[in-house]
Amino acid sequence: MNKMPEGAGLGRRALIAAGAATGMAAALSAQAQAPATNPARPILLRGALILSMDPAIGDLPSGDILIERGAIRAVAPSIPAPEGAEVIEAAGRIAMPGMVNGHIHLAQSMQRGLSTEHSFGGYFQTIVLRHSNRMTPADVQLADQAGALEQIAAGVTTVMDWSRETMSPDHADAALAGLDAAGIRAVLAYTAPPIPQGGDAAAIHGRMIAHARGLLARRAEGLVRIWTCLQGPDFTPLAPALADMKRLAELGVPIAIHTGAAIYPNRKTRLLAQLDAEGLLNERLQIVHSNTHEADEYRLAADKGVMLCSTPEVEMRMGHGHPAMFQAAAAGMKVSVGTDIPSMVGGGLLPQLRVAMAAELHRINVAALAAGQGVPATPPVTARQMLEFATIGGARGLGLDRVTGSLTPGKRADILLVRADSPLTAPRSDPAGLVLLQAGPGEIETVIVDGRFRKRDGRLVDAGAAALFTRLQARAEEMAAAAR
Repeated sequence: MNKMPEGAGLGRRALIAAGAATGMAAALSAQAQAPATNPARPILLRGALILSMDPAIGDLPSGDILIERGAIRAVAPSIPAPEGAEVIEAAGRIAMPGMVNGHIHLAQSMQRGLSTEHSFGGYFQTIVLRHSNRMTPADVQLADQAGALEQIAAGVTTVMDWSRETMSPDHADAALAGLDAAGIRAVLAYTAPPIPQGGDAAAIHGRMIAHARGLLARRAEGLVRIWTCLQGPDFTPLAPALADMKRLAELGVPIAIHTGAAIYPNRKTRLLAQLDAEGLLNERLQIVHSNTHEADEYRLAADKGVMLCSTPEVEMRMGHGHPAMFQAAAAGMKVSVGTDIPSMVGGGLLPQLRVAMAAELHRINVAALAAGQGVPATPPVTARQMLEFATIGGARGLGLDRVTGSLTPGKRADILLVRADSPLTAPRSDPAGLVLLQAGPGEIETVIVDGRFRKRDGRLVDAGAAALFTRLQARAEEMAAAAR
């Protein structure tokens, strides 16, 4: 592991983070509050070009979406407005499902920008050991809420928060409070806390499991659900890692682990096969990054229902390897895409999808040219496929495809309206390509989560967002100073 010299570069990186947070706060302060939602009032989105991501519905060049009590009730070319409905004129907009961020360390929103120039070793030494491990429950609540609002602004309606900062039951409760306050759909992956020198591992883990069981009883349904997460066998000796996984498997909820990256200090060959031999490959396991497993292991994981999440930009920058999402999907795995570390990258999923598409096409083109062939006349990776990774595919990759991921009657109303008439997106030709390759957060005009407006007319609905980011800025500066 590359070790970063104590204090190296932190002053400048703190200034980078400060500038980013100050800009966010200023932008939010300048916005008027968007109107809130009356949850009992039906909403009719009228006249949008609809990318449903549901093959039974398909795409509609002009169509309506009816929302009642947080659910999608109908999608059709024309729907009469129910009595008392709020009608949103959506001509010139593309309606699509909200995007699903399959892996993010959300509390690191407080360290935004500090990993601009980090290697994996520098990231771990600085962010994990000198920031994450020092966060209080109040810090976690603040950062999770702020990070969730950033995701909403960028069109993400569901996040999987791999929270290494849940170091105690109080930290976990704080993370949940931040997610609840933001109003995002989420999975909170609750970690096994670190054991201090001389600490009673059995007692500490016992408290964590008892607390997690209580959360599970209260969070079986609703916007935020509970998973668990572990460092996993590529970071620790095999025997204790397997014991941790088996102990947490008793909770009956999904477990997320990082695996198979070329840079991991204890990376093990044939790890997925070893996990299968221990009975740990199943539909309740998500593997993250997982860049270097062998082809037959992806097929084995697919057969067992394992989920995989790729984070393309961070993986290629830090040396994990080429994103495995295409190989895993071809093997039949359920694949999602994530942003990973806010300390390095942000902006929601669209940048990740663009990076992944370019990287895969580059790989295919280089292989074709090396074989003396021409590059494919029709690129084998399409904008539609990439948007599927971020919507219905992402929902499958978190086991939430019965809840979200497509504009299907009966599912919860997680919906985006994307402007197709802005300077960045007009004229409209290929709608999927427009969203993927042209639009940015500014074109994502409306974000609805569970039938409630969270962003409207280009503005976050949260009236306290500006003050929240001001608090985030102040605390980020304090933590950066303490970490020098």
